[in-house]
Amino acid sequence: MTIGLETVAGAGPLYLPAGTGAVDAVMILHGSEGAGSGWSHRFAAILAAHGLAALPHAYGEGDVWGAGDIAGVDISAIPAVGRRILDHPRVARLHLLGWSRGGELAMHVGAIGGADLPFASIAAHAAADHVIPAFEIAAFRAGRDRDAGERRAWTWPGRDDRLAPGAPIEIGRYPGPVFLSVGTADEVWDHAMTLRLAERLRAAGNPPELWVAEGQGHAFDFDTEPELWSRLLSFFARA
Repeated sequence: MTIGLETVAGAGPLYLPAGTGAVDAVMILHGSEGAGSGWSHRFAAILAAHGLAALPHAYGEGDVWGAGDIAGVDISAIPAVGRRILDHPRVARLHLLGWSRGGELAMHVGAIGGADLPFASIAAHAAADHVIPAFEIAAFRAGRDRDAGERRAWTWPGRDDRLAPGAPIEIGRYPGPVFLSVGTADEVWDHAMTLRLAERLRAAGNPPELWVAEGQGHAFDFDTEPELWSRLLSFFARA
């Protein structure tokens, strides 16, 4: 399928499926590999080829030469960017999809933003269930523990108390549809974190759609990845 590309001011590049009609859109939040790595753009192209608009949003630091720190990121900016995407004439509804650190970020947006969000649903792949400290590229390259330290990755003015490193992500506060996925052999974040997020949603009366892929790592292999996209597309269509 032919896809197009436009720029949404203050948001990023919007990948568009062929045609002129309004479609659902997905805002994509990258992981600690950084916005310049190209993974979130690959995801956006896949979604656009299947009939959804998609915008990979860059947060944190880094450039095309390498990932940068994820520190002091203002989470309140994410809903604001979402509203800019919704202003595009081809966008009917908007969903949020986060991968790895972006999955954690998506969970924070849902937990803190609650019902006052522009997203019809939230999906997260391989997300943490508690607040992870800042990602510091120098510490990562030196082999130091990524889950240590007190420097904050995230802020939300007036709501920073929920973002102290180690605090549980209270995703049960989010009332909308949620999709969670993870592999049982995830080598980055223990897949039990995703199970705990799912349990918090169930306890709040909002059971998520959950897919736990047996034997899969942080990134699914190419034989399994198509099923993940199939499940995501189905979820977004129903959300």
